[in-house]
Amino acid sequence: MRFQWSILLLGVAASLASTWAHNLAGVPSSFTTDERLTSAISASVAEEISREFVKYMETGVESRRLQQLGAELRWSHSQKDIFTQSMTELSSADQYFTCTLCRATVKVIARTFTGPDGELTGPDRDANAKKTMLSLCDYFHIQTQNVCSGLFDLNWPILDYIFNETIAEPSSICGMLPISICQLEQEEYNLNLTIVGDMPSESNSDLPEKSDQDLLVLQLTDIHYDPEYKVGSYADCDEPICCRDELPAGASGWGAGYWSDFRNCDTPKHLILNALEQIQKTHKLDWIYHTGDVPPHNVWSTTKQGNIDMLTEIDGLLTEYFPNVPVYSCLGNHEPHPTNVFGNNEIPAELSIDWLYDHVWSLWKKFLPKEAEVTVRRGGYYTHSPSAGHRIIALNSMDCYLFNWWLFHNGSIVLEQLQWFHDTLLAAEKAGERVHVLSHIPSGDGDCWSDWAREYNRLLARFSKTITGIFNGHTHKDEMNLHYAETGAAVAVSWNAGSLTTFSYKNPNYRLYELHPQTWQVLDHQTWIFNLTEANLQPDVSPNWYKEYEFSQDFTSNTSPAGIDQLLQEMAEKPSVLRKFWRFKVTQADPKLNAGCDDDCLSSTICRLATSNFKDRKRCRELQAILRESLDKEEPDDDGASSLVAYSFSTLLALFCALRYLF
Repeated sequence: MRFQWSILLLGVAASLASTWAHNLAGVPSSFTTDERLTSAISASVAEEISREFVKYMETGVESRRLQQLGAELRWSHSQKDIFTQSMTELSSADQYFTCTLCRATVKVIARTFTGPDGELTGPDRDANAKKTMLSLCDYFHIQTQNVCSGLFDLNWPILDYIFNETIAEPSSICGMLPISICQLEQEEYNLNLTIVGDMPSESNSDLPEKSDQDLLVLQLTDIHYDPEYKVGSYADCDEPICCRDELPAGASGWGAGYWSDFRNCDTPKHLILNALEQIQKTHKLDWIYHTGDVPPHNVWSTTKQGNIDMLTEIDGLLTEYFPNVPVYSCLGNHEPHPTNVFGNNEIPAELSIDWLYDHVWSLWKKFLPKEAEVTVRRGGYYTHSPSAGHRIIALNSMDCYLFNWWLFHNGSIVLEQLQWFHDTLLAAEKAGERVHVLSHIPSGDGDCWSDWAREYNRLLARFSKTITGIFNGHTHKDEMNLHYAETGAAVAVSWNAGSLTTFSYKNPNYRLYELHPQTWQVLDHQTWIFNLTEANLQPDVSPNWYKEYEFSQDFTSNTSPAGIDQLLQEMAEKPSVLRKFWRFKVTQADPKLNAGCDDDCLSSTICRLATSNFKDRKRCRELQAILRESLDKEEPDDDGASSLVAYSFSTLLALFCALRYLF
C-alpha cells in the first residue's frame, strides 16, 4: 500500500508540476521541471504531516496516513549530517527531509500556536509547544530527545516572538533555506543598497612585488574550545558533538584521541596551548586576525556564562603568548547564546544579546580606538586604522546567516550594517587607504542569505581597488573564494584559514599571510598542520607541526583576483592541480584522503572556488563545463603520482604492519 501511495503521489505531483509549469505560486521561474516536481511533492507531504500530526497530538491516535509518512521519512535521513554539515553539502535525501520537515513544523506552529486563534494557544501554550516539538523530533527521528529538548528551551522564546511578529508569511520562512526545492520568491525580503560610484569593467590585476619588508600576519579561526573534552571518551555518539561522555558498555571502536579526534569532536585545551606555543616559537608575527567561533558545537546546551568564560579564557591565552602582538577579532556564529542568534536594538530587551557585545568590547578595546565602542556595542562590528593608509573593517556576518532567526523577523535589519560598510569604504577610498575585511562567514557559503551576499558582493566590486584582503572562517576548510562583478570581472579574493578544531575530519591547522607593507595585499600564504592520526599514536609527545604547503610554490605567485581567476581556469583544464588543491582544502586528513574525491567532488570543489553568492553560479558553470571535458580526456593513469601521494598515514601504517607480519 505504501508503494502504491507513493506512485499515486508522484503521479499527482507530476501532473501538478506540468500543469503549473509556469505559474506555481511563489516558485522561482528558474526551477527545472524536476525541481518543480520535487518541490510540489515536498509541499504536499508537509501539508499532510502538519494536518495529521496536529490530529495525533489532539487525540493520541495515529492515522494510517501519518503512520505511512512516518515510516517513509523516519529513516530517510542522517541524524548526524543534518546538524553538522552545511545544507548545500547534504545528500538529496537529507535536503528533501530538511525542507519537508521545516515546512511541516512551521505549519504546525502557525496552525496551533500563532495568534489568538491558535488551536493550542492558552495558559499552557509553552508546555504544549514543547510537547509538540519533542513529539515531532521523536516521531521522525530528527535527533535525540536531549538535543531537541535543549534546542527548544534555548530557541522557543525567540521563535515564538518571531512567528507572531514577522513581516513575512510564516509559510514562506523555509523558502530562505539554501535548498533549491524549498526556495520561494519573497518580495518582503528583497534588499537593495544604494551604492555611490561606478562598478569595475575589468578584472583587478594589481600585484606589488615581494620584498624583505613584507609583513607576517597569523589567521587563527574556529578554535571551538571544548572544556568538557575527555580523552578516551565516546567519539561515535548520535549527538552533533561527541568526545564528552564515557564509552558505553560494549561500545565498538576506540575512545577519543588525546590530541582531539576526527569524529565530530572539538578542541581540548592542551591542543590549544600546544598550537599557541608552536606559533610563538616558530613565527615572528606583526599582528593576528582571529575570525571567530571560540565555543564548541554543543548548540543545545550552551549557557551565557559558559560562552563568556570561554571568550575570556582564549583572549587571555592570546595575550599571554603574544603580549606585544595586536589581535583583531570578529564574531562567529557560536559566540552568542543561543548559538547563531543575533539581533539589533529593535528586538525585546529580554531577547537581545547586548551582553555579548558589551563583553567582547571589554576584550577587544585594548587594540581598538574609543570611537569603535559605539558600533561594537550596537552590533558587534567596527573599523580601525592601525597605521596611516591602512584600515581594518570587522563585520558581524551573522546578518547573512540563515540560522540567525531574527532574519525571519525582518530581513531589512541587515541594511544598517551594510550601509555603514559602504560609507566606511567610501571614506577609506577618499582618504587613499587600503582595507582588510574580517567576516566570519564567506558570502558564497550556502548558509549565507543570498540577498545579503548579492549586496555585499556589489560593495566588494565597487571598492575593489580599496579592499586588498578579505579573511573568513566558518567552513573549517582551507580554501578561498573569488568574487566577480556583474560584468564577470574578477574583483576580490576571500581567504579562509580552515580551523584549529578537527570538527569534522580535519587536521588542526593555522595560516600565515605575507602582506605588502604599503598596500597590505596578500602576496603569499602558508598553512601549518600536524597529522592527527600520527599524533594520537604518541599522546605523550608534542605533535609534529609542519608547513603543509606554500601557495606561491604549489599553485601561483599571482595572488591578484585576475591571477586567481587564471588559476581556476588552470584547475579546470588540469584536474591534477584541482586534486592537489582539494587535498590541501581538507588538510590531508586521513579519513578524507581515504574517501577520496571523485569527479562530482571535483566539480563541487571548482564551483565553490568561483562562488561568492550561492544563487549566482555563472563562472562556476563555465569552469564545471571545462572540467568535464578535461576529465573525459584524462587518461586513467594521468594522475597516478597524485593518487600515490593521497595515501593517508593510517593506510600506510596498516600496510607497513601487514608487511611486517607477512615477512
